[in-house]
Amino acid sequence: MGTPILSGSHRTIVQRRGGIMAINRRWQASVGLAGVVLWGLAAVGQAGWAYRSSADGAMEPPNGGNQQTACLVLDIDQNGTDDFVIAERTQGPSVVWYARQGDGTWKRRVIETTPLHIEAGGDVFDIDGDGDLDIVFCGDWKDDGVWWWENPHPNHDGPEGWVRRTIKSGDGARYQHDCRFGDFDGDGRAELAWWSQTAKKLFLADIPTDPRRAKAWDCREIWSYTDGPGHEGMDVADVDGDGTVDIVGAGYWFKYAVGRFQAHLIAPRPSTRCAVGQIIPGGRPEVVLSPGDSDGPVEWYEWKDGAWAGHTLLRRAIHAHSLALRDINGDGRLDVFVAEMGSPGAGAKARTMIFRGLDRGRFAREIVAVGKANHESRLGDLDGDGDVDIIGKPYSYGAPGLHIWLQD
Repeated sequence: MGTPILSGSHRTIVQRRGGIMAINRRWQASVGLAGVVLWGLAAVGQAGWAYRSSADGAMEPPNGGNQQTACLVLDIDQNGTDDFVIAERTQGPSVVWYARQGDGTWKRRVIETTPLHIEAGGDVFDIDGDGDLDIVFCGDWKDDGVWWWENPHPNHDGPEGWVRRTIKSGDGARYQHDCRFGDFDGDGRAELAWWSQTAKKLFLADIPTDPRRAKAWDCREIWSYTDGPGHEGMDVADVDGDGTVDIVGAGYWFKYAVGRFQAHLIAPRPSTRCAVGQIIPGGRPEVVLSPGDSDGPVEWYEWKDGAWAGHTLLRRAIHAHSLALRDINGDGRLDVFVAEMGSPGAGAKARTMIFRGLDRGRFAREIVAVGKANHESRLGDLDGDGDVDIIGKPYSYGAPGLHIWLQD
């Protein structure tokens, strides 16, 4: 049995494009075998959340290290329930994945036994075209490698395991924070894009015809910068509606045209997390930015009258390194998931939040938890019941360990 983590009244902030309206509503807390369940804000369709963690035996920690750098959510075993992958960079196993079990726990399996200096911001794609999803991670400030792991489906418990292959190494371009797949040049084949903060460049690599045999991929620089903090954050969207997906990140969107990538400024916020989606129906998708490795506002931007107009969602977030856009409560409108780190970050005051989309740029804020640190926490259907849950991955505050919030 646990104890309620909040008391008193819950203050809901409804964010308008033209101002802020604050509504006070009573909230309630209930304690069950699964942990604390909170609910409230019935007027905006708020769900309840059941909390599970490695501390209560719901899953093993990834390893014994305290620098959990990366997290991915995907259906590895193709059973219809999302699994999740965690990377930790100080010891082995450096990459593990978790699958939901019939008893309500998550079983840990090993992907990579060797210690690797893995940075935040991997991605998933069917690289070898065999019908299952493979994973990619990039090296941190100590390693210039980029690697992909072949999913061994359906042999998840047999002697055959995940095989790691090299995309690139040896070029000195390290600190590769964020990568994404997409057909960015419209040639009908997906490429991999990623940042390097030491090289101050944005790179692109074509998937080889036979990726299992290739010793390296064909990589090239597509954009560079000289000043300011390290650029990071990446999402994929067809920003201008021309039918070809674009790269969005570091306050820019990058369009392929006349044989090269052109950078278009959204906002001068290069060191931010990024999420793109249709918040307002019609027109270009909107872009949300949060301060991943610093303190600052969470803002969303809409294309209006030929320019990007910014709106403040949260005046100050502390190392809000977790950000996603998704219809979390199933009402047909996109919600913003944003969560803060613990160290560096807000420590025991770290917030896990959802800004529930109402209509045309209005949001209602829900505090899911306080004091549970996040770092690249992600969304997915982790229990197979058809709704959206949260996998909370701290970086160092509370590590080794993981949090899960299941939506009731």
